[in-house]
Amino acid sequence: MSPSNRTETDRPHRRGDAGPFHSKRRVTSTELLGSGREIVIEHGGDEYRLRLTSNDKLILTK
Repeated sequence: MSPSNRTETDRPHRRGDAGPFHSKRRVTSTELLGSGREIVIEHGGDEYRLRLTSNDKLILTK
């Protein structure tokens, strides 16, 4: 099959790709942060900080 004839279901899935039949989970920043301005996320033995700035931007740092 040539690449131009491929359909959505013919594409190989990439790492982290939920595929055509799964929707991605969506959460609001308010759900994550609550009434605070910073949370710590643990991933792979490391800590990451998700912070809401005074300019209403989100920053994720290790």
